[in-house]
Amino acid sequence: MKIMNIFFISALISTAAVNSQITKGNWLVGGTGNFSSYENKSSNNGIENINKGFGINISPNIGYFLANRFAAGSTVNLGSSMPKDFENSFSYGIGPFTRYYFLEEDKRVNIFLQANYIFGASQSQSGNNKSKSHGYGFKTGPAIFFNSSVALEITLEYNAGKLTPDGLESSSYNNLQIGLGFQIHLIK
Repeated sequence: MKIMNIFFISALISTAAVNSQITKGNWLVGGTGNFSSYENKSSNNGIENINKGFGINISPNIGYFLANRFAAGSTVNLGSSMPKDFENSFSYGIGPFTRYYFLEEDKRVNIFLQANYIFGASQSQSGNNKSKSHGYGFKTGPAIFFNSSVALEITLEYNAGKLTPDGLESSSYNNLQIGLGFQIHLIK
């Protein structure tokens, strides 16, 4: 029993002394994923359409810390949409992001804010319906560091932009989602 207590205290001390690698010159590699249930309403030539379904999105990223707690980089969005009454579609996009951590580097849990811009496109499963998009997004939440390099992120995300289907009027979108991700902070 005494050995278990010593082990527990040692583990607690070692995890409490975690220093995250969110300092100038380090790299950030990781990503976020989310699952959504949605209902979109659109109007084209006076005809209103309601589109319900499910979606999944994965967003890997790579960034570089330009200053302590401030990183900039690039992210890729890969998504799939499974509407109830329409055919499935696949979407992809790429764009820049900036990220800022609010608390000091030595905190085990840190709060961050990320802003990004995405240029993208989507295509239906049959390839008949194609569209282009561009938009911006923000996400925030805690980064929980397991050690000095690996963090789990729980995010609240807001995305907005324009979607322009081939041959049709553009429509706007805005989404609020919850995401889950991992980031690996690589030492310079």
